[in-house]
Amino acid sequence: DILGSFLPWQDFLHEGPVPESLSLEALSKVRAEFISKKGLGEFSEVYQNFKDRDSTLKSFRKYDKIFLWFEHDLYDQLQLIQLLDWFAKYASTDTQISIISPENYLEKSTPKELREFLLYNRELVTHRHFITARKAWSAFSSKTPQVIYKLLNDDIEALPFLKDAVKRILEEYPNSINGLSRTAHQALLIISDGKQKPQDIFEEYQNSEERLFMGDVLFWDILKRLVEANLLNSMENGRDLKLTSLGVEVLQGKKNLFELHKVDRWIGGVHLTPDNLWCWDIETEQILKYNFSTNKNAIST
Repeated sequence: DILGSFLPWQDFLHEGPVPESLSLEALSKVRAEFISKKGLGEFSEVYQNFKDRDSTLKSFRKYDKIFLWFEHDLYDQLQLIQLLDWFAKYASTDTQISIISPENYLEKSTPKELREFLLYNRELVTHRHFITARKAWSAFSSKTPQVIYKLLNDDIEALPFLKDAVKRILEEYPNSINGLSRTAHQALLIISDGKQKPQDIFEEYQNSEERLFMGDVLFWDILKRLVEANLLNSMENGRDLKLTSLGVEVLQGKKNLFELHKVDRWIGGVHLTPDNLWCWDIETEQILKYNFSTNKNAIST
């Protein structure tokens, strides 16, 4: 057995608002409000869970050693940089913090492998880790995606899985061809290939990801939004999904979703609205700003 206290972070930071310059306590309230509005719990309960979590974190000085155990996917890497950013502010130089970040999933690991990770695959956190995490967390919570985009060309190798996570969050911006995120586009593509049942669609979507990061609840929410946007027909009380004619046109790039529906979505610190609409250019792998007056995308520098 591995002795000690265990603190799951339990926040899918890749969805919803993460405004810049907020304290841990203020951000926890923002995140609790977002999660409750998604129908994933009563605000009071979600917020209390975050407050309890934060209280445990702030008691870190009573522990001899701290292990930050996070996987290599987007979900975990965002949590890792949030925690390292926080520890950079409050931990002293003699606080012993280590990172365990294996390139596989804990649920697929045997007890023996877990012990080996703890004994042999931990890395002591240094100033370089803190600098990298603070830069990345500030970029993720920035009001413009240009900041996090620049990380793709920066030296952030102190956290070896971070660059792929940065690329993956940028792919969740509406793409410049049809206005769909990578996840939404993949969902429509899977349905167009004949999968109709939500569970089958989700499992096929998971197969399309290099590193799994999204749970089924958030995926169902994306499917729900596609139904609300009239890109999918929900049949048999949602047990079967099928593309509408509009969904086919959007998937083929004949129509762009953000020309049809008002965008109101947060990705990190960026609030996507018709006046602040950014998209991901799949071909050039650049972040662009969409100009409604010309119906064109322009590289923003």
